[in-house]
Amino acid sequence: MSLTVKCFPYAPLGENTYIITDEATGFKAVVDPGYFGLDVRMEIQNKAYLKYILLTHGHYDHFAAAQDYIDEYPDAVFAAPAGETYLMYGSRDNEWMAQGSGSGRCPQASLLLKEGDVVSLGETDLRIIETPGHTEGGICFVTDNEAFTGDTLFRLSVGNTSFETGDWPTMVASIQNKLYTLPAELIVYPGHGEPTTIGFEKRANPFV
Repeated sequence: MSLTVKCFPYAPLGENTYIITDEATGFKAVVDPGYFGLDVRMEIQNKAYLKYILLTHGHYDHFAAAQDYIDEYPDAVFAAPAGETYLMYGSRDNEWMAQGSGSGRCPQASLLLKEGDVVSLGETDLRIIETPGHTEGGICFVTDNEAFTGDTLFRLSVGNTSFETGDWPTMVASIQNKLYTLPAELIVYPGHGEPTTIGFEKRANPFV
């Protein structure tokens, strides 16, 4: 099971949108659909190969282009965290983040994800880990080699808990008890900034 990961760091607030490809089958998924452009369409190419649109948490910068993907790839499944209903559909913070460019409301997800669920992308399984703290219902997508951590864990940093539903002790517990128990060599693809590894963050992250 092996993935190719392509990052498009052009969404609002510098959010990273990832196009991931299962190398065995060519099937693809979007992780955090904040950005959509011609370069993304060129990366996806065949519409039939995009199987999932995946969301880590309910902040506007991470789902800003979700409707564009849904419209362009109607057969792809839009999957979002089960615990993020309030942020996706009623948050005041999202109205602020949208800054007049949209309603700040997320499109309706067709699949709601919770702890222990698995999204199968060709021969790659993405396991869902609930990591509340940055938001009340945020999740991470974990494979044998990668972790897509949204805004929970960054390179030498962690998520902001001052937004609605954020809670600092809860986020620290999520990182220490969920993410830091993953293999040290696991590559972390965060919602903002550069990739890192679990082992490096356990050694060097000054916040946890």
